[in-house]
Amino acid sequence: MRRRLTALTAGAAAVMMIVAGCSRPADPAATSAPVQTETEAEKESTAAATEEKESETLAAETVPETAGEIPQDGPQDLSIPIKIWGEITDVTDRAIYVDNQSENSSQGEIILTIDPETTRILDGENGFPVDYDAIEKGRFEAYLGPAMTMSLPPQALAEVVIVNIPEDAPAAQYVVAAGGVEEKDGAKTLTGKDGTEYALSEEVTILPYLTKQIVMLEDIEEDSQCLVWLGADETVDRIVLFNK
Repeated sequence: MRRRLTALTAGAAAVMMIVAGCSRPADPAATSAPVQTETEAEKESTAAATEEKESETLAAETVPETAGEIPQDGPQDLSIPIKIWGEITDVTDRAIYVDNQSENSSQGEIILTIDPETTRILDGENGFPVDYDAIEKGRFEAYLGPAMTMSLPPQALAEVVIVNIPEDAPAAQYVVAAGGVEEKDGAKTLTGKDGTEYALSEEVTILPYLTKQIVMLEDIEEDSQCLVWLGADETVDRIVLFNK
């Protein structure tokens, strides 16, 4: 009987020890720490991704609208203006609306902005300056810098605008000279920086722009700016040379 009681007592003690071991609180170092570390890492990763996305969005929103350029093939010389032509459809207080019919830039409607300090607005028949208020609808030629906005319609700053062109006469051409007048194929030739060659007639006249000084063909050199008119035989019979 005593042996049985002893055995029962020992068994009860063992059971109590097992129960006590199962009910003991978990070691914080073994359970809580790994869960907390993983949660913080996830938070940091999420915050970094959110910050990167916001930065990309802000960068996209701050790209200037005027970042576009008139598309051209090959290296671009900024001293060569882009020639367009077509019809003036409207003139407002601040801009000239045109229907561009050339393939040198975006075809269709373009808004030409004018800088009163640098833009030349010239009469297509005689090369004289034209007051902004005197611009009429009709034929035009314009020479633009390389920058054009990405707006609709696109906008571009004009360096030269030739307006009031008679319907039955060729328009004057704005030329930035690649160099001095040369002899080619038995004729004096003016070459523009865009590669266009203009044969000069034997009776060509050259005049200064808005001055009384005497100018000669020898005064044309690299980067000289001038207007040229083509006669019936497609040779230049008149030149207006701008002052530098």
